[in-house]
Amino acid sequence: KPTAKGYRAVVPEVARLAVGRFFRNLLMPVRFTNNLLQLKLKRAGTELARFVINSTVGVLGFGDPADNSFNLQAYPEDFGQTLGHYGVGSGFHIVLPFLGPSNLRDTLGLFPDFYLDPTHYIEGTEVRMAVRAYDRVNYTSLHIGEYESLKQDAVDFYTFLRDGYEQRRTQLIKE
Repeated sequence: KPTAKGYRAVVPEVARLAVGRFFRNLLMPVRFTNNLLQLKLKRAGTELARFVINSTVGVLGFGDPADNSFNLQAYPEDFGQTLGHYGVGSGFHIVLPFLGPSNLRDTLGLFPDFYLDPTHYIEGTEVRMAVRAYDRVNYTSLHIGEYESLKQDAVDFYTFLRDGYEQRRTQLIKE
């Protein structure tokens, strides 16, 4: 958080938003594959179209003309949702270091998604870790204060976070 605050002070919001769009664009293989696996063919096609448009007209994904000009909304899906779509239960709740709340199903779903993430294939461990760290710092800089806001409203924060996470994931699976 301190690094993200310093980054936020130096880098204008418009640039941080563009970097966030770039990293979201890179995750198209995860969204595309999981939409296909759930037989959401139209959504998979939309993800592919968004990627082509944003990678070309949107200059490597820094812009989002697919949404702004063509009204093509993203359909984020991950392997945890795919497993849930096919009836795999959530299992017990887990809080993962650096990643936050999860459950057994979604934790297992991280592995296929990890291999679909193009940043996994960057040569050199240090470079790969630096790219991922930069993505997280940028993301955190855009969401500073959200955690504190949640924490302030909860009587029992662990229960609040667990229940909120499970409700959100259940809703995402239904969509």
